[in-house]
Amino acid sequence: MSKTRRFLVALVLPTVILAGFAATALGAGHAGKVDVCHWANHKFVQISISNNALPAHLRHGDVLTDEYGDCPS
Repeated sequence: MSKTRRFLVALVLPTVILAGFAATALGAGHAGKVDVCHWANHKFVQISISNNALPAHLRHGDVLTDEYGDCPS
């Protein structure tokens, strides 16, 4: 396996696993949904999305809510 491929696997795999655990933990409140902080108009806005959409949102800069369910200011 090339160094680049190993690097990408080492970077992507933990991210996917973490997103899966986060979606499972946060999605327990409402079936199949997770709350994220969506970056819009130079600020974070809390939205509820499908668990299936979580990886795409995390890839483009959205973040999970904190332990209190709040978004960064």
